[in-house]
Amino acid sequence: PGSLYDRALEFVRAEIRVQGEPVHDELQRVVYGLYVLARAGTADVGVMDFMRQRYRDQMPPETRVMLAAAYAATGNTPAIEELLFGLQEIEEFNRQTGANFNSPVRNRALLLMAMLDARPDDFRITDLVRRLSRDAEQGRWNTQESSFALLALGRMLAAGEGQAFRGTVEHGDDLLGTFDQEGATFATIAGPGALQITLDEEIPGPGAFYVETTRGVPTEETFEQRRDGLEVRRSFLTRSGGTVDLDSVQQGDLLVLRVEVRSLAGRVDNVVVQNLLPSGLEVENPRLSSTETLRWMQSSDMDPDYVDLRDDRILLFTSLPADDWLTGYALVRAVTPGRFAVPPTQVEAMYDPRLRANTPGDELVIGRR
Repeated sequence: PGSLYDRALEFVRAEIRVQGEPVHDELQRVVYGLYVLARAGTADVGVMDFMRQRYRDQMPPETRVMLAAAYAATGNTPAIEELLFGLQEIEEFNRQTGANFNSPVRNRALLLMAMLDARPDDFRITDLVRRLSRDAEQGRWNTQESSFALLALGRMLAAGEGQAFRGTVEHGDDLLGTFDQEGATFATIAGPGALQITLDEEIPGPGAFYVETTRGVPTEETFEQRRDGLEVRRSFLTRSGGTVDLDSVQQGDLLVLRVEVRSLAGRVDNVVVQNLLPSGLEVENPRLSSTETLRWMQSSDMDPDYVDLRDDRILLFTSLPADDWLTGYALVRAVTPGRFAVPPTQVEAMYDPRLRANTPGDELVIGRR
C-alpha cells in the first residue's frame, strides 16, 4: 500500500508541471494537483507561488479557493487572503462530458471543500451548503458530482459532531418514528404518500444529513420514450442484412443487432449505449475464433472506446460528434424457444444524465427447431 501511495503522489507531481501558457482546464488540473500534494504533506510551494503570482486573475472561483486551501496546509495566511479577496460565485454552465468533467455542482462541492480548509469560519460556507441542497432537488447527479458533494458535506458535518438534535419522520399521515444525533434507520416504507422529515428546533452549526433510497420495477405503463439531446435507433437484421421478423425467429438463428446513435447537443464524450437482451438471446463473443463474422458488418462507423459483453447485455462506450449518426453492430443467437419481451435500448451521457434517449421495447418469439 505504501508504494502505491508513493507512486500516486509521483504521478500528481508530474501532472503539475505547466507546459506553455495554461488555459482554463489546465489551470484547474495543476492547482488541484497542488492541493492534493499539500494535503499529503508534500506541498510544492515554488509552483504554488508561480501559479498565484502569474495566473491568479485567470482562475475560476473554485480553482482560486483550491490554491488557497493548499496554502492553508502550509500556514501561509497572506497568500490565503490574497486569493480569497473579491471571490465571485460559480456561474451556471453546461456540464463537460470530457476533459476535466466540469459541472456547477462538482465545482461548488470543490469550492466548499477547499473553503473548509482555507477559511472554515467564512460566511459563504452556509450559502454554499444551501446552494448544493437546492441543486440536489433540481435533477440527477452523476457519480463524480455525488461523490464530491458528499465528501464536502461530510467534512462540514464532521465539524458539528456532538451537537444534540431531535426530530420526527412521517410518511403521509403516519408517524414512522423519531431520530436524534445518534441516527436512525426507517426501512421498508411502502405505499404512496409524501415523506416529511422535521427537526424539533433549528440546529446550530452545519446541520444534519439524511439519505433516502428508493427502488422499484419499471412497468410498461410508466415507460416513456425519450429523446433528450441524444437519439437512438435499434433493429435486428439477418445474415444478409435484411430485416428480421421478430415473430418468427427459429432456435439457433444468428441475428445482427444494429444500433444507430447521434447527438443533438453538439459533441458529447463518454456516452454509453446499453443493449439489454431478453433471456432467449445469447451474445456471440467476437473474441472467439469460432464466432462467425459477416463482411458487411465491417462498414460500422462506430469505433467504441470499450465494449462490455455480458450474459444479458451489450454495453458500448463511445463519443459522439455533433449531429452525425454512428452505427454499431453486434451478433446474437436465438438459443431458447419462447415468447420474450425485448427491453428498450438506452443511450446516456455518463457525465451529464440529462442527455439520454431510448427506443421502444419489442416482443420476440423464438420457435423450436
